[in-house]
Amino acid sequence: MVDIFKGRDRSFRSRIALAFTGMAFVICTFFSATAFLAVELSEDKLVYERLIKDADELIVRHQQNMGGSLWDDNFFVNEQIPEIYRHLSDGVHEVKIDGHETTVLMRRVGTNTYVATSDTSDFELTEDAIFVAVIAGFIASILLALGMGLFLSRRIVAPVTELASAVEQNEDCSQLPLVEQQNEVGLLARAFANRSRQMQQFLADEKLFTGDVSHELRTPLTIMLGAAELLEVRLQNEPDNLAVAQRITRIANEATERVSALLLLSQSPETLKGTLLSLTHLVTREVDRYRQMLDGKPVQLRFSHPSEEVWVNARGELAGIAIGNLIRNACQYTEQGVVQVTLATDRLIVEDEGAGLPENVRTRLFSRNVRGHGKEYAGSGLGLAIVKRVATHMGWQINYEPRTSQGSCFTLRFLSAPSHDIYVAES
Repeated sequence: MVDIFKGRDRSFRSRIALAFTGMAFVICTFFSATAFLAVELSEDKLVYERLIKDADELIVRHQQNMGGSLWDDNFFVNEQIPEIYRHLSDGVHEVKIDGHETTVLMRRVGTNTYVATSDTSDFELTEDAIFVAVIAGFIASILLALGMGLFLSRRIVAPVTELASAVEQNEDCSQLPLVEQQNEVGLLARAFANRSRQMQQFLADEKLFTGDVSHELRTPLTIMLGAAELLEVRLQNEPDNLAVAQRITRIANEATERVSALLLLSQSPETLKGTLLSLTHLVTREVDRYRQMLDGKPVQLRFSHPSEEVWVNARGELAGIAIGNLIRNACQYTEQGVVQVTLATDRLIVEDEGAGLPENVRTRLFSRNVRGHGKEYAGSGLGLAIVKRVATHMGWQINYEPRTSQGSCFTLRFLSAPSHDIYVAES
């Protein structure tokens, strides 16, 4: 029998209904088989054994020349046997004559041949009626079990569905239904409430921690940036030292942007209001920023974009983190070849000719602390996890596809959320 519980996608309701139907099928099959066996045993007792008993008595009377019997019209000896019965072998047979069922007993004793018959048409009709009733009852029982299974499964699953709906709608832990019930569903509801309370506390602590750290870092970064700008002014006549001061200023600005982005990530997405941001300018800035990573490496960093400037309604700090991490990863893990950055009106594509990603990493690619094994995959394993978090926060989508030859291809889509509008303006 096929396992009705196989299949991970089968609902709990369907499992209950199938269980009822399967149980009814097994029980009805057993009782139907018992009924068929009872009818066959009744036929043996009422027809075959009675016919054999009466035939034995008639044969004895014939041998003793006693004659006379209630069955004289259904008892034949030797040449009296009708032609239709003469080919039969010894034993009991069922013969159909003119639409009537006749049970025939053929027996040879010495030189004599005896035939005893009994018209069993009425019994056969009764037997057929019983079989039809059993089959109809079998089918009706299966349908009834299926209906009861569907009805009861709805009643049984209703509390679980209610609880799941409350959890999905992020209702307050204290407002979850069925928490007070002292049964299995109540136990499940209390476990959900406790787990939800822990997760909410964890998320609140994480947001507070991220916000506090970002806030505390902004002060020293502001001081560092001010000092770097002052140093630039004083080193105007010293070109070599001025370049160092300008680099410090640039790095301090980048760090300030990253800290601001972390502060934004600690806030709920619906509370953030995006501004009209030039993706063409932002991606160009990130490409120029990471060109220095390729110094001394036979790698070309190419950037192509539409002739019209692409604009998006988003926060520049967050978009810069996502786009910058993708470009940096491509430059870091490509030892030779080309890193191609392509900006379209609705997406950004970053392709590289590096070592690519091993199979065991692809399924967990955007999880934290996930990286390949070996020197070529050295890193914290946080870059793509941050990209995923930022993209989800802004309503964007990030996808990975291996290249047909070698390397990786990441696609960052901007149109995954209706609240983020894309604009294309003439430069």
